[in-house]
Amino acid sequence: MARNLIACTVVLSFFVIIGTILPSFADEIRATDQIKKNLEMIEMLKKIELSKKILAQMQEGKTIDNTKAQQIQELRSKVKASLAEEVNRMNKDYEQYNSQNAFAKFVAKKPGHVQPIYQEMFSYHQEKVSQAKSEYNKIISSGGKTKDAWDAYHKSSATNRIKLIQLNKDLSIKYGNANLAIQNTFDEKGKIPRTSE
Repeated sequence: MARNLIACTVVLSFFVIIGTILPSFADEIRATDQIKKNLEMIEMLKKIELSKKILAQMQEGKTIDNTKAQQIQELRSKVKASLAEEVNRMNKDYEQYNSQNAFAKFVAKKPGHVQPIYQEMFSYHQEKVSQAKSEYNKIISSGGKTKDAWDAYHKSSATNRIKLIQLNKDLSIKYGNANLAIQNTFDEKGKIPRTSE
């Protein structure tokens, strides 16, 4: 009961405040003769009509906001398409300088028997970077922290010295630039073990 009384008081206070601030709309109110004789009812009807007008103005404001939001979204779409077009143009203009082509030019200057080794090492590096990017994107897309994503990227892209030595050894043997028996004399760190005589 007390809550209902408080709610009614708040609503009536709102109508009283609005009624005193804004002009009267008595000429717009349609009422029966019995209601027209009761001043309190007329005042309440005036306030109800005023509330309807205020609500209509608020609704109109929301429509304007929605229109602006839609215009902003359309503008974003146009800018995104323009940016994608510009990036594609730049990629085409500077294609000769991308990592793959720049490395191919570098390798072309090396002797033919070592070129495949360089190319496979580059491919290994590209694969590691691709895996690292995938790890980074997986963490970011699942809502993870940027620091955690970068930590995963660095961990996934890292290659230790021993792995590089082993990779170089395997590729040298694969392409006939090294002998398996000779390569097996080196330890895992790429050094010839010392013998004590």
